[in-house]
Amino acid sequence: MTCNTIVKSFELERGSNEFVSVTTPPPATVWKPHEEDDASSNRPKRWLRLLNEYRVAEYGSTLIMLLVAKSFTLMAVNDRPIPKIEIRLNSTTILYARDPTVDEKKLYEQVPMWSLIVFGIGIPILTNLLLNFVLPKFRNIRVIPHDVRDFLLSLAQGVTMSTLLTQFTKHVTGRFRPSFYDMCGWDYDAVWDGVTNLCTDAAGEKEGRKSFPSGHASFAWVTMLLLTLYLLGRSRLNCSQRSESAMRGGMKALKLFLCFVPCLAASWVAITRSIDNWHHYSDIVAGSIIGAISACLAYSYNYGSIFCWKYAGMPCEAIHEKLKVRLQL
Repeated sequence: MTCNTIVKSFELERGSNEFVSVTTPPPATVWKPHEEDDASSNRPKRWLRLLNEYRVAEYGSTLIMLLVAKSFTLMAVNDRPIPKIEIRLNSTTILYARDPTVDEKKLYEQVPMWSLIVFGIGIPILTNLLLNFVLPKFRNIRVIPHDVRDFLLSLAQGVTMSTLLTQFTKHVTGRFRPSFYDMCGWDYDAVWDGVTNLCTDAAGEKEGRKSFPSGHASFAWVTMLLLTLYLLGRSRLNCSQRSESAMRGGMKALKLFLCFVPCLAASWVAITRSIDNWHHYSDIVAGSIIGAISACLAYSYNYGSIFCWKYAGMPCEAIHEKLKVRLQL
């Protein structure tokens, strides 16, 4: 109780000639329920703040679209006529032979799907954690708030977009793989009339009709190019001091090539699909383009441009906050 809230008065006690000091309590505060309601309504609820802070709605919508992309694998593949070559012996006799463009031997996959997913997702995540939690303990580098959250969202969005377009196109197109006959268990002993389906493996036949575009190429490029863009943004190679000295310029060039290494890995994964007779080169090019575009869109949605030194590597949320503060000043 402070001096401002204490009011002293003197009362004459009944039956006594002495004055007794009596402390008068402070006036009671009138509680107004509507004032508390107004104050609480002006403050965002805690769960809403958490939803916005962790971008739960965006993660949720991305997960839903990924499930939609995976549901495309349950679609029926376009049932194209099996390719054949007509060999006319005379005016009345025609022989039918297998198309040599899809009659290659199915080879062992150098990069199976499980290893592509493990390394394609694991390497970018480990790199992000290294830059945010390990390197700052040893070197003076930028620590960006919520960078892990935004990078994981970028990775999820990029993979979802590439998977969505790749799986849809695979099943709608139904192009034959280079090793289609070997993959479907073709009956080589039977005489083919050019019409009868001589495949003996239904699952292999369905897989053999999913050549265009390359899923390996699209996945490798979306993950590795996204990592390259992230490293370029964190490095800020286009700063104004890059030509200050010969040594500094050499270090910048070295960082540029190091940032480009993930793209080399993506190229190698894509090329193995042709070496293993799982895809045509046009399938690989199409898949690589899908993955590259998905990576660029996902990165641009969450981060500033790598060509702007001031905002390179910064999440868009932090950029918007800076701009708001600048406008208020």
